[in-house]
Amino acid sequence: MRPFFWWAFHILVLLICTGFFILGINMLRGAYGMQSPLNFFIAFFGSSMMILISGALIVGFVIKIILRWRSTLNNQLNQR
Repeated sequence: MRPFFWWAFHILVLLICTGFFILGINMLRGAYGMQSPLNFFIAFFGSSMMILISGALIVGFVIKIILRWRSTLNNQLNQR
C-alpha cells in the first residue's frame, strides 16, 4: 500500500472510531434519563459495548500510527 493511502486510511478509521466513541458516550448519558428499566438496560449495555469496542480500536490505531511514524523518522535519520 502506498504511504499516502496508508496514512489516509488509518486516520480516517481513527476519526470514525472517535465518532462512534462520542456517540456511545452520548447514548450512555441518554440511558440514565429513561423511565423504563428494560429500555435503560438495553441502552446501557449497547452504549457500553460501543464505547468498549471503539475505544479498543482507537488505542490500536493510535499505536499503529505512532509505530509507523517512528519507523519513518528512523529511516529518514539513517539515510542522512
